[in-house]
Amino acid sequence: MPFLLSRKIIATLLIALFTTLSAAADGVRLKKVVIDAGHGGHDAGAISTDGKLMEKSVVLDVALKLGERIKKEYPGVKVIYTRDKDVFIPLYQRADIANKNHADLFISVHCNSVPKTSKAPTGSETWIMGMNQNAANMEVCKRENSVILLEDDHNTRYQGFDPNDTESYILFNLMQNAYIEQSLIFAELCQKELHKGPISTNRGIKQGGFVVLWRTTMPSVLVELGFISNASDRATLASKTKRDEIAGCLFNAFKQFKKQYEGSTGSQNTAEKKPEKAEPAPSVQESEPEVVEKAEVDNPADGNFYAVQIFAVSKELESGASQFKGEKNIHSFKVGNVYKYTVGIYKTDREASDAASRLNEKFPGCFVVKIENFEIKKK
Repeated sequence: MPFLLSRKIIATLLIALFTTLSAAADGVRLKKVVIDAGHGGHDAGAISTDGKLMEKSVVLDVALKLGERIKKEYPGVKVIYTRDKDVFIPLYQRADIANKNHADLFISVHCNSVPKTSKAPTGSETWIMGMNQNAANMEVCKRENSVILLEDDHNTRYQGFDPNDTESYILFNLMQNAYIEQSLIFAELCQKELHKGPISTNRGIKQGGFVVLWRTTMPSVLVELGFISNASDRATLASKTKRDEIAGCLFNAFKQFKKQYEGSTGSQNTAEKKPEKAEPAPSVQESEPEVVEKAEVDNPADGNFYAVQIFAVSKELESGASQFKGEKNIHSFKVGNVYKYTVGIYKTDREASDAASRLNEKFPGCFVVKIENFEIKKK
């Protein structure tokens, strides 16, 4: 059965996108974070070969420790847990908790595992929403998504989605385009900090079709702390002291992300604390300007025009790539490690908005941006 995107979901994401852009212009603050401890209750997640260590217990401890650190350092930030005890929470409810609370960041915490017949890898990895056809990546997505089969009426709740059917994943990446830049930034920070921790092997950032990330309408990541199937990782994950260190690594990533997200110069210890000096326009990017890397089409001489941003990805795409779905007049912008792609050159906002309405059928979540001197300026 083909996987269909409901108009309600698309409308929700578009509203969230424009709300996010408007808030950024007014001086956004990271006020709410949802921490999701994977699995729980009758869903144990990954289990060690001796049956003594379960993923659901490890990730709950790390999630609670992370939340406590955030609350202590940032009393003005509201920390929301999808679960704070050993209970089963359906995937759709985990995302709904974040959406209904209008969270600014969603962190899903997990542990990895491979079959006994496989070589036991080690290390942490952080996932963001997207489609990667790598077979190993797809297996991780299928394993984490398979929990929906434990839910009642899952066929209705997930619109016929089958976690074991590759075709069901085909449109997932389109739904998080609006947040992929922020998600990628936080994922990079997670990996940088986890690399300093007790499980130091950095397996990098990956993209996959996770249900829990697809349904969220904010920057979202899924962190795999280590492999329960690896003896060294397992010993670390079983240690309360080491789990505290891991939570500290994730907190350091959160702390840096909050600073970038708000464009501030330091942490706020109270919700009411005001900056001593006027802050620059808030940004989740590094200080590197948003400069066009290449312009393969004829641009206005002054470099000022409107365009429609259709997506942002972590790798450069070739001209005429299938991801462009036959659209021409593509611009490529590079910001840090992210490549932004826009369609068209329009003299007015209205012309670009009309184009965005058309393009939304191909690229749900696309939006109008203003180009000034070949730099993207979010409207």
